[in-house]
Amino acid sequence: MSQALRDQFGNYHIKGKSYKSITTVIKEECPHMALDAWKERTPDWKTVGKKAALYGTMMHVQLQMQEPDIIPVDIPSEMPYWTWPDDMEEELAGRLAQWKSLNLVLEKPCLIEHTIVIERHDADGDVQCAGTWDRWGKVDGMLTLLDWKSSKSPQKSHRIQMGAYYIGAKDAGIEVEWGMIPYVRKTSIEIVEMSPSEMQEAGEKFLELARKSYLKVNGKKNQCQL
Repeated sequence: MSQALRDQFGNYHIKGKSYKSITTVIKEECPHMALDAWKERTPDWKTVGKKAALYGTMMHVQLQMQEPDIIPVDIPSEMPYWTWPDDMEEELAGRLAQWKSLNLVLEKPCLIEHTIVIERHDADGDVQCAGTWDRWGKVDGMLTLLDWKSSKSPQKSHRIQMGAYYIGAKDAGIEVEWGMIPYVRKTSIEIVEMSPSEMQEAGEKFLELARKSYLKVNGKKNQCQL
């Protein structure tokens, strides 16, 4: 569903309005020193990065499809099956096994690939963005925002992203008791968990970034700040 809401630049179009994606805001406003250093160390970084992105996307599809009676998740049109690496099946099988090894109890009802909007125009500045989380629902009895990742190590930007989802959930009246960022790899799994207060703090950091992003695009703050 989220794919249908987005244009080729990743912007969301909802009810006649355009919203910059949460991930785009974070990528534009957060420093990229670690990424730039990795590119310098990796001559074929474009090929490596594309393969990693493909693994990550298909991992999301596979894990979301583990939910019973789920509506099929969109596979991006720019990732046709003939572009998949030969070891895709083995890679996904390993990641699925790692995820299942946690033996988490995922309950229904849940929201899979759910898009939220964060829009604010007040004295603090303007925010107009949207994003799509992986899963919301009870995990081991707690209403949990869950966002799968496939990075080799946890990233600060992922915590900010979770904070943005938390803010969006609150704005939509959706209760969240816990946050979970599982880093699912072929041979290992690592989980970063976040309390509501930690998600709120990360969400406030996201709002700061989003206000800067909006200001850069639109050139001025809203009239109520003049």
